[in-house]
Amino acid sequence: MPWLLRLAHTRARVTGTDSQAALRSSAEGLRTWKMALERGLLPDDDTLQQLGRELRSPFAGRLVEELQWPSEPLRSVLIRSISQLGAAHFAKKYPAVLAALLKSILELTCDYHRTLAGEPKGGQPEVSETGDVFMTVAELIKQEERRRAVRANRLGQGQATAAPAEEQESEPDPQEAIRAAWSPERRVAEDLVAAMIQAWQAPILTLSRAGRAFEGLEGLLGGFFDLTGNLWRRKGWERMDEMRARLEDLRELRDLVRSLGRGGGWGPLRRAPIQYLDMKGRPGLLRTVLEAQETRGLTRSDDISRLLPSESATLARGRKQRAAKLLFYSKVVEKSLQTYERDGWSEFPTQIVPERREVRPTADRGPILLCVDTSGSMRGARETVAKALALECMRAAKAQERGCYAFCFSGPQEVREVQLNQDLDSINNLLDFLESRFNGGSDFNEPIRRCLARLSDAKWANSDILLVSDGELRQPGQEVMRKLAGAKDKLSLRVHSLIVGSPEKKRADPAVLRALCSHVLPSGKLEVLVSEFSSWASVGQDQAMQFDWDDAIGNASRRAAGLKLEAYRQAEIKRKRKEAAIAKREAKAAAKLA
Repeated sequence: MPWLLRLAHTRARVTGTDSQAALRSSAEGLRTWKMALERGLLPDDDTLQQLGRELRSPFAGRLVEELQWPSEPLRSVLIRSISQLGAAHFAKKYPAVLAALLKSILELTCDYHRTLAGEPKGGQPEVSETGDVFMTVAELIKQEERRRAVRANRLGQGQATAAPAEEQESEPDPQEAIRAAWSPERRVAEDLVAAMIQAWQAPILTLSRAGRAFEGLEGLLGGFFDLTGNLWRRKGWERMDEMRARLEDLRELRDLVRSLGRGGGWGPLRRAPIQYLDMKGRPGLLRTVLEAQETRGLTRSDDISRLLPSESATLARGRKQRAAKLLFYSKVVEKSLQTYERDGWSEFPTQIVPERREVRPTADRGPILLCVDTSGSMRGARETVAKALALECMRAAKAQERGCYAFCFSGPQEVREVQLNQDLDSINNLLDFLESRFNGGSDFNEPIRRCLARLSDAKWANSDILLVSDGELRQPGQEVMRKLAGAKDKLSLRVHSLIVGSPEKKRADPAVLRALCSHVLPSGKLEVLVSEFSSWASVGQDQAMQFDWDDAIGNASRRAAGLKLEAYRQAEIKRKRKEAAIAKREAKAAAKLA
């Protein structure tokens, strides 16, 4: 039975009025709440007065007193508590949250009237086929409380003690004094609303964190918002918010993500940064006369194949008039013939000038294949930074409408795949990754195989690989390296490496990283795409980014605890040896006496 009909039936039974009138009143009240929440407001007197003044409003000309719902004191308590919770903002932004909030308000109002009428909250008792009446939930709870009270009295007989004098003379709580002055209706309303707000607090806090981390959260909600779902109470949301706040403003990380992914930029015409020819740059688009794709207008040149009809007429008159012939050839020498301007776009190695823009074919870079080292050597600060870097790469790629697929690898065949999409499964996988602890080895063969397999898919064909690790990697197998070299040569695949760790203690093997991240540019120059997190200027300037990479404080405390434990163990050994020696002497003395 819908909650609106339940509420109308309960109100009609309690007040003795017509159920249809109660249904109409409840429906109008619920509609005022919906219209106010859709605007990010609450239906207080000011909002109701505004609704009554609007000509197109269904409540135009109505008085504020006629639109107040539910009845006092529940209405005032409800508006005050929801305002403190801040749920109106999310109800305006997410329709699924609006529907769930309205349902909670209906349930609470129905429970309020039932409680005032003295009806059991657990519902009406059920009757079996044989006529047996089952106890309600409320009756079962009371029965269990009485049973526990009897048991506690039996266990506590003869053990009663007098209360301390301080407790007997303690001052009364001011909050209890205020609560004692409330009417029974106010007390019931406060209790029910407090229970509802407590149920909404964790999901609203999680929604605020998720909204800061991802755009387009409506797809994640999927038109339904479940308060009781485990998704909104997971600890990964808190870690995600902390990591996002740390790294979202790093300029070097944004530049790194922007450089990932291949593609010359073929796409629709729009204003974009100008590109210029640079043989050391990445593939881009430049306008060239070598590609006669379109006629853009008129220009002056010496190209006879694109002459205007007027210039062709001058050339024809030159057969009979020497002056016309000399004029035409002088224009050829000066490259001042009026011709059609025909050119097009072609791929060249380019660099970008962000300050200047032009109308040009543009397209976003290709997807990102992210490989995150989750071995045991990445524990501690490295683990925190690696998770934050992976999360920020996935967020940035999603904001740019680019695909991002993460392979979290450790030992052989231990690879976890995470893809950030607007669905519950991918979000749960991401939270699992953020909540997990890094452990295991660091075998890079399997993630490379899976990345190369992804390149065969047209959707991921223009991907680049980003490796986030502390650099403690073994050289992949010869077969894997051969396939990787083939992908670099034929598909222009690029492998970037981002090292997290202490700059003083180099863990990375230069030969392994050089073999993985080296590329030959069109100019023939060898490029090694290896970056260090600690060397970024933004990281060095931010005190919050200074990490204890090698856990010196933790190692010192663990060493002190180990030394203390060893000293205790040695003392116990000496004590037991001494006791054994004493027992041995006593045994010898007893043997002599015998």
